[in-house]
Amino acid sequence: MFNSMEISHLIEQNKNLIHVGNIHNKNGKWKVDYVCDSIIQNKNNGRIYLIVVDDIIYKIGCSESKGGIRNTFGSYQGGLGGSPSLRTFGIHKLIQEQIDLGKKIQIYALFIDPIEVVIHGLVSSVHKTTYPQIKEMENACREDYKKVYGKYPQWNFQENIEQFPEHIKNAFKEYITK
Repeated sequence: MFNSMEISHLIEQNKNLIHVGNIHNKNGKWKVDYVCDSIIQNKNNGRIYLIVVDDIIYKIGCSESKGGIRNTFGSYQGGLGGSPSLRTFGIHKLIQEQIDLGKKIQIYALFIDPIEVVIHGLVSSVHKTTYPQIKEMENACREDYKKVYGKYPQWNFQENIEQFPEHIKNAFKEYITK
């Protein structure tokens, strides 16, 4: 078992962990600089993502959205557009706050492996490649973290049964009323 959830230690333990990109400030807003190839950026199978601030995991999440990890973080990056949820808006703001403090923010991902299954119809059978539900992998990752620290990462508010900070909730209320 892991004795630390610092990303540098996890990389030594889990060779499937991929450094996807770094988040930096660009003209007063944050942006992801992808360091992995475009195949990984656009890989459509389910993914676990880690938002890492100064080598510490702040958020463990998952996504099965089309367009890969690029689309997943496009939603966070554009967290002030359209009709975002409190979670999307809040994570966007929290990332911006850390960037403004000069913190190093990185994104890592784990991709779920495909499995071969046989799907039976009424009179036929089809062999198909599919992906298990990503939520099972997400739960395993979060539980690994909790075993070390006694709680989930600090930006996993829902899992920790915590509210977003008041200033984030107030900014969200103000945003949606405009």
